[in-house]
Amino acid sequence: MIHKHSITWVVVFGVILLMFLQLPPMAAKQDSVVHTYSALVEVDALAKQQFVESIEDDRLVDGAIRGMMFKLDPYSGYIAADELPAFERRSRGDFNGVGVEVGMQGGQLTVIAPVEGSSAAQAGVLAGDTLLSINGQKLVGRSVFEVEEMLVGLPGTNVYIEVRHPGERETSKLSLVRGPVHLTTVRGFRRDPSGDWEYMIDPGGRTSRPSREGPRIGYVRVSNFHENTMRDFDAALRKLLDDGAVALILDLRFNPGGLMQQAVAMVDRFVDDGLILSTVTRRRAVDEYMAVREGTIDNLKLVVLINGNSASAAEIVAGSLQASGRAVVVGARSFGKGSVQHLIHLAGHKAAVKLTVAYYRLPDGRIIHRTDKNTLTDQWGITPDVKVTLSEDEIQAIQESRRRVDVSPAVNAVSSPMPELVRDRQLEEALAIARPMVRGS
Repeated sequence: MIHKHSITWVVVFGVILLMFLQLPPMAAKQDSVVHTYSALVEVDALAKQQFVESIEDDRLVDGAIRGMMFKLDPYSGYIAADELPAFERRSRGDFNGVGVEVGMQGGQLTVIAPVEGSSAAQAGVLAGDTLLSINGQKLVGRSVFEVEEMLVGLPGTNVYIEVRHPGERETSKLSLVRGPVHLTTVRGFRRDPSGDWEYMIDPGGRTSRPSREGPRIGYVRVSNFHENTMRDFDAALRKLLDDGAVALILDLRFNPGGLMQQAVAMVDRFVDDGLILSTVTRRRAVDEYMAVREGTIDNLKLVVLINGNSASAAEIVAGSLQASGRAVVVGARSFGKGSVQHLIHLAGHKAAVKLTVAYYRLPDGRIIHRTDKNTLTDQWGITPDVKVTLSEDEIQAIQESRRRVDVSPAVNAVSSPMPELVRDRQLEEALAIARPMVRGS
């Protein structure tokens, strides 16, 4: 007896074969296609005939496609018909999450960075954490795409995760609450007593009332790249320039990325012409993003801070400013996530795939993305001009200090003291580089 699902596989196989037959002979490799995809039909038939339990019609088809996507890279995935409406809502920003960005590093699912102020950050999730389980489900063999799907859900619901903090053997089990992630992506050095951010930083590492006679080194921390990032960034720049800033320390550490367009706009603010970024596909087709003169601020010296948790859009900004000679980059090598994913609907719009279709390429030809082929080379990520390596204890202390500083005094009791800042050797090095820029201006 021929099973209905076996017939489905035959049809799928026939369609695949027909598609390849329509391609030029060199691309089709017809014999190879027949040999490769015939195994799917054979395995399906064996499972239907001999598996100990009955199998739902679409179960093997969905599983086969998900397996194909997983083998491509950690950021590609399959969205089944019943999953598609919720995924499309999330793509539009209409979703509830826990505020954590995940990537693949050394074969481990790794927290690039928690979104500052989110449920994940408040619960103690740290940049660099290894993610081990979600709601009791082990994550071995799962892709970044699948993990992202597991973390979103209805507002107010809990997500239980197990992580291992960097440098520790024991694991931590944390409870996170799903909800809207309200993002304030642009921050200063610390808050003043009224709760406003201070963007001017003095040579001694303390804040000061800005004046033209006083310190003229600004500091802006960008934690993500979202819709309003450039609006808020421009507001901070206007305040700094009005207060006589000559140099700016742009802190992109623990920034997991976000909207590429916002990153390009940030580079364009400091570069008046030339190439900012291009995207390169397998067929070498290139989309180019060029700088324009209008709105450029070219009289502000730049130092950019990055670390191993700076990814995606943050790497675009640091790498492009570095390649153009516009900024000195300080810190540690970045994460290495520079790929473009598109949502592609399958026939009939009943399902879709999220597929990596291109890599980001910097003006000097460097590819940001870390792949299996280049992982043992220096051809990925952004390598700082001045390297300053921090210990795991120092990194965690900086993250904890930021959590304290980010809480507005308006939230605390009026009499609460301003939190003390910890020593930050990367920031100290950035200041040491920026001071001569101020003196020489």
